[in-house]
Amino acid sequence: MDSIIIARRFVVIMLFAAVFAFSFSVAVEHAGRSGAQSHFGASFTCVQTGTPYCTTVQ
Repeated sequence: MDSIIIARRFVVIMLFAAVFAFSFSVAVEHAGRSGAQSHFGASFTCVQTGTPYCTTVQ
């Protein structure tokens, strides 16, 4: 009988944790959307190929 009570409490706690995780991920995703455009994954032409860093030209 004690294991059933512990299992119910565990399920309730996990449901609250899942709702919190989902709402937190929505909040983070919404806050990450700013007016700036992200160029992650875009292809650019590298001007200086011999250096350890690359200056991009669109």
